[in-house]
Order: sequence, then C-alpha cells, then structure tokens
Amino acid sequence: MTKFYNVVTRKTINQAAAHEKHIYHKVGVIKITDNGGWFLQLYQQPETDFMIFPNHKEELPVIDFGEHEA
Repeated sequence: MTKFYNVVTRKTINQAAAHEKHIYHKVGVIKITDNGGWFLQLYQQPETDFMIFPNHKEELPVIDFGEHEA
C-alpha cells in the first residue's frame, strides 16, 4: 500500500515568555510506493516529482515524527 507523509514548515509564535505556539503549514508530500520508491512533491514547484535515493555509504537517518505522525 502506498504511503503518504506531509511535508510541513513550522513557525513559532511567542505569545508569552512561558508559552510558545507552533503553526504548521503543509508545503508538500512524500510518497512511498509499494516497490520501495520515494518521491517528494513540493507545492511551490508543481508538476515536478523529486526522487529520493539512499546514500550508498551510509544508511538514511530515522525520522522521529513523535506525536505529529500522519
């Protein structure tokens, strides 16, 4: 099953010294296909798919989405 992940930017707003608010803006998606392909689509560059390949010398880092996982 193809998986999709949101690509977002985060803006921090300082409302008070002890409290910060984060605003997330969706700027694209990452698509992972059943056959292992990774593709990045950014909304500011429509009609363009970026392909993502692992570095042959190192493993890709593991991304911890925490509570924001899609």
